[in-house]
Amino acid sequence: MESSIGELVLSGVKLMFIGMGIVYLFLALLVWVISTTSKLIHRYAPEHPRIPSVIPPAHEREAESEDTELVAAITAAIHQYQNK
Repeated sequence: MESSIGELVLSGVKLMFIGMGIVYLFLALLVWVISTTSKLIHRYAPEHPRIPSVIPPAHEREAESEDTELVAAITAAIHQYQNK
């Protein structure tokens, strides 16, 4: 039942190539499935309409300035708290 060191190394190399082959085949299959799925999605999924960039209405611009004022007030409060 004793095996020589050469036979053990040969068995290890065979096992290594079998394992690497299985991993390679799995990865190749995974790439194929992903690319096929991508092609099917592009073929059958409806395209989203392109939304043109629009200047925000005036009330949204006012909200941004209110946000800026709120951030400034919070920052001042934190600064005052830390300086106590």
